[in-house]
Amino acid sequence: MTDRRGPRLKIAVLAMLAATLFLWGCAKGHKQPTVTPPPPPPPPATPQASALELALAEYYHTPYRAGGTSQTGVDCSGFVQAAFQRAGLALPRTVVQQYHTGQPVPKNQLRFGDVVFFNRYCQAWKAGPYLASMLSTGQIDQICHNGIYLGDGCFMHASPRGVEISNINDEVWRAAFIGARRFLTGEAP
Repeated sequence: MTDRRGPRLKIAVLAMLAATLFLWGCAKGHKQPTVTPPPPPPPPATPQASALELALAEYYHTPYRAGGTSQTGVDCSGFVQAAFQRAGLALPRTVVQQYHTGQPVPKNQLRFGDVVFFNRYCQAWKAGPYLASMLSTGQIDQICHNGIYLGDGCFMHASPRGVEISNINDEVWRAAFIGARRFLTGEAP
């Protein structure tokens, strides 16, 4: 005696399996990309680096305030100055002064605590921030923004949105990069 349901059942099971695989594949393709937080900085190697790491954690999400140097509000160079002050290092107040201090560091040798400099968020008289590299060649070398390198391409800085983490390899930062300086002493983490 032959079972007539055999071929039909087999076809139904195969069709259901194919539909399930198809729908699973489609659903997988429509997922929203997940945003992963930047990796934590490598462990600090010196007491200064440890103190700087703590200061960075305290200043994260601090609001932006032109001329500010405290946790109630900071601008970019005020943030850098205040964070390094907590680590026991006295840095000058302005971006340009900070750029002309410290040991120059090539971009491919950046490590935790290095200060990175850009020509982004420059201030035009009463016109707000602009990207100097998009203007005349006389302004390309203008240094007007900085932040503290965390590692793995990430740096922390005070932007108009407050103290945040950005990636130095993003196009806007790569195009605006001017240089870097090292202020921390000791071995690289």
